[in-house]
Amino acid sequence: MSNETNFLITYGLHHFVTHAQSAGKHIFTISGRESQKLIRHAKSLIAGHYGNTARIRVA
Repeated sequence: MSNETNFLITYGLHHFVTHAQSAGKHIFTISGRESQKLIRHAKSLIAGHYGNTARIRVA
């Protein structure tokens, strides 16, 4: 299991966040069907852990 998958599972994000990697960037896609509170929480956790190497999308 990858570090990214472990990260998503550890923080309970794996139900509504997916991960891909492209050109050295981590791309996280958050389901837009979730509440705004959960979306903000996921963005905060991802940004805090991955910093500038992460691109976060809500779809």
